[in-house]
Amino acid sequence: NNNNNNNNNNPDQAHPSSQSNHSTNQNPDGSNSPPDTKGSKASSRESSREFVDTSKRKQQTQYIVREVLLGITICFAQIPESVAFAFMANVKPPIALHAAWVVGLIVSAFGGRPGMICGATGAFAAIIATFIPEPKVEGGNGEGVELLFPSVMFAGVLMFVVSALKLSRFITIMPAPVMIGFCNGLAIVIGLSQLHPFKDPEHGGWKTGAEMIWMLVICAVAMLIMEFFPKIPLKALKVFPSSLVAILIAILIEFCIVRPSGSKTDVIGDISEFTSETAFPIPFFVKTDAVAYDLSSLGTWDSISKILVQGFLLCCVGTIESLLTSEVVEAFVKTPSNGNKTIGSMGAANLISGFMGGIGGNSMIGLSTVYCLNGGTGRLGPIVAALGVAACVMGAYPLLNYIPIGALAGIMIIVVMHTFKWFSFTMLLAAVLPESLRTKLGPKFSRKVPRVEVAVIFIVTILSNWPKGTNIAYAVAVGLAICAINYSWESSKTLSVEESYSDDGVKYYNISGPLFFGAGNRLLKMVHPETDPGRVEIRFGSSTSIMDYSAMDILHKIGVEYASKGKSVTFRSLCPASERLISKANRLVKSIEYTSRDVDVEHMPHDEERNNMVG
Repeated sequence: NNNNNNNNNNPDQAHPSSQSNHSTNQNPDGSNSPPDTKGSKASSRESSREFVDTSKRKQQTQYIVREVLLGITICFAQIPESVAFAFMANVKPPIALHAAWVVGLIVSAFGGRPGMICGATGAFAAIIATFIPEPKVEGGNGEGVELLFPSVMFAGVLMFVVSALKLSRFITIMPAPVMIGFCNGLAIVIGLSQLHPFKDPEHGGWKTGAEMIWMLVICAVAMLIMEFFPKIPLKALKVFPSSLVAILIAILIEFCIVRPSGSKTDVIGDISEFTSETAFPIPFFVKTDAVAYDLSSLGTWDSISKILVQGFLLCCVGTIESLLTSEVVEAFVKTPSNGNKTIGSMGAANLISGFMGGIGGNSMIGLSTVYCLNGGTGRLGPIVAALGVAACVMGAYPLLNYIPIGALAGIMIIVVMHTFKWFSFTMLLAAVLPESLRTKLGPKFSRKVPRVEVAVIFIVTILSNWPKGTNIAYAVAVGLAICAINYSWESSKTLSVEESYSDDGVKYYNISGPLFFGAGNRLLKMVHPETDPGRVEIRFGSSTSIMDYSAMDILHKIGVEYASKGKSVTFRSLCPASERLISKANRLVKSIEYTSRDVDVEHMPHDEERNNMVG
């Protein structure tokens, strides 16, 4: 009994029979049976499934809340930018705002890349401003605005063609210097357009007196808020977009300080008022009391040529910036992009936007970067932003009339400062300064890129703005041409030819490097038909292939030259692609005798073997 009592009081030393009783269940009839493991496993699976479902619902809720808040933030950042782009393009603000939400909604909902913000952009405005002069009446449309809408529609059609032919893949050959120059040129175009509000439309000079001082104050305050408000380390303030705060503070300054003191600065309502008649988009050919375009000149050849050229340029810059933005977004969200699908949806958006009297648009690299940096990854945020812009234009348009023009200029100047690639000045200094001076200036200047590529950056930047008649699309084309010529020249230098002889007197020319129009003449000057023996073999290494007709023509000339001397020449070890190229052009290059790539480059004689063979 004492032992039993001790066992009962000490559970760690329980009797074996007691332990076995704990491990079995007693049925009502007194018998023992094993525990119900199936029931416990089923309940465990159910609880696990409930946990997973709860976790998914929580993630979905967090995703929706984050995307909606970000969409609202982007909306209030996009509105002032779109208005500024309208003034930059010399058209009325409603034309740009309607384009902003139409393009943004269609691209985001029907094929655009997730995480990408679209709307009216500075790239489009920069091209349009070269075709539409400044309006004669401040806040109105420039002369020839009626040609803009068919041009935007034509740009949309061309984007469909780009998508159908899968031409978006060629963005991969866009050189980095051209991209940097594109961003710099676009920043300068946008920046210069922000000087217009500070000019006096009546006298042509700068505004003076209290109006100019207050405009500068409002502009400076907007710039400070845009730059430093997001850096305040308070989570509660992260919900409010800096552009919205800048606009609200500017309105307070204008209507609580400036106007009560007897002065005033221009607001949107003073320049180009939003009204109920401009609240909804309508087809550009429909005439109303507020909008009536002169379409009588659309059928002339001069108008058609302008539409075609303007549409082509809009397609070029829109496609380039959209694909560039797509690459940037892909780097942030780590999901693949479909460039052709994105450009196709952009084409549909511009076709509809132009039809409805908008300036069209494409992806916005600045706002897309802001959206992704704050955790945006999907389509919901861009859709909310587009719907928000639509709601403001259609329902809250009276409030837009109170925004000071100086605040818009300040917001856009900060956008310009973040768009411009300031490190390009460091690249320029490193390219022109001697090494001894670069070493003293620090590690930033210790390394440099080729001078030609630095020159491309600044050539594209300058041609985007000067001389008159050029624009950002022409500048990109020139930059591409310079980079292509430079690459061809440098690649032609990589062609090398080594000579050797076999025991039976056959001379070998061992070729390495690409064979194309830039290197063909060098090869022609390296062979010696007059002094070579009767049999010659020109052998191509694994890095050598015939790239174009110019190279085939050179081989043809070499074959003819040896044949005229009664000698034979064989081109040995051609790659399959080179064989196909020659086979298709056999009527043009009949004198080429060649063999397939049956000798690998590593089996060709090495330098020591060649020397022995020559000896």
